[in-house]
Amino acid sequence: AMAGSKGAAKAAKAARDDSEQEPLKIQNLGDMAQIKRVLDETAVAAVLDMGYDERHLVTDSKIALGLLAVGLALAAQFYPAPYPENKTVLFLCVAGYCLLNLALQCITSFVENGVVLFTKPNPSAGKAIVENKGLAVRVTMRRFSETCDVSVMRVDKRRADHPDTVTETLRVCEFIYEDGVVAEDKFRNAVEALVERFERGGEGNKTK
Repeated sequence: AMAGSKGAAKAAKAARDDSEQEPLKIQNLGDMAQIKRVLDETAVAAVLDMGYDERHLVTDSKIALGLLAVGLALAAQFYPAPYPENKTVLFLCVAGYCLLNLALQCITSFVENGVVLFTKPNPSAGKAIVENKGLAVRVTMRRFSETCDVSVMRVDKRRADHPDTVTETLRVCEFIYEDGVVAEDKFRNAVEALVERFERGGEGNKTK
């Protein structure tokens, strides 16, 4: 979800700026992955349009690790020595490849953990922790669920039970209609309201 957020945000903004642009529409309402992707991209665009800038450290780290893994795979494939002379090199490349993939999985599971956006500090946010460190946005949607949880949290304390985290459970059918049309502005407004609540200090951890 994080790797395509920059392009997604720009695409969403361009679509909004074009008054003749047709409404975003999901062709297959049974495609939960597409629904989740649309909600992720809309949430990212909403927060960036509020004046926040995306922090790309996690995404860039994943790209770098992926490139290193590809490099090791190529080295193992094209190392200029026949087997078994290249046995040590092959072992090191395979071990390194496995470790890099493990690192990627750890980043996805424990660092991102559903977060679709990490932001840079925002001096105009009006909340000290956001001004100094930024915030994180998580969109969680279980398979075949009719609801999704949108959470705004401290970028350094990304826990659902943290006192500063604000979460709202939204009914997907209120934002994606039976004909597949996505109510982008309505979902954006819900996300923006949640960010504003976070900036004010919470006003309750979770609402439904």
